[in-house]
Amino acid sequence: MNPQDSLLESLRDIHGVPELPWWPPAPGWWLLAGLLLTGLVCLTRHGLKRYRAGQRRQRLLDFIDGIEAGTDPEATPGVYLASLNRVFKIVALQAFPGAHCAQLAGQDWVGFVQGKLGGADAASPLAALAEGPYRPETECDAGALAHLARQWVRLYG
Repeated sequence: MNPQDSLLESLRDIHGVPELPWWPPAPGWWLLAGLLLTGLVCLTRHGLKRYRAGQRRQRLLDFIDGIEAGTDPEATPGVYLASLNRVFKIVALQAFPGAHCAQLAGQDWVGFVQGKLGGADAASPLAALAEGPYRPETECDAGALAHLARQWVRLYG
């Protein structure tokens, strides 16, 4: 027997690399999964927040429609103006929590709303909100005021 043959017989055959296990994943995959989960949670929260804001906005617009349908601004202008003023206040308290708008009344309140609406054309209809709900006889442009209330809800509601 040849000494080289014995050495060749003692060698093992060529073998391939073992198949990599699929579990547990590498740390990079864990990081990616965590980022995806965090993104999904943030996206869901943002979507729910937008959905709830849209629902609140729609309820306020329906409330304005109910005011227009159920209250005659010619017969009871004080009730009509007080109801629309309530819509303006509800939206302002939600949209501007640090502005101390709950304390505002009269011309200060009208100035605040007019400043946030940002239009000179809003001045005359909004002027009725200053003292209109407290006077028995008040002149107001009901259609323009309801339009401004809808605009206020769409902007900040």
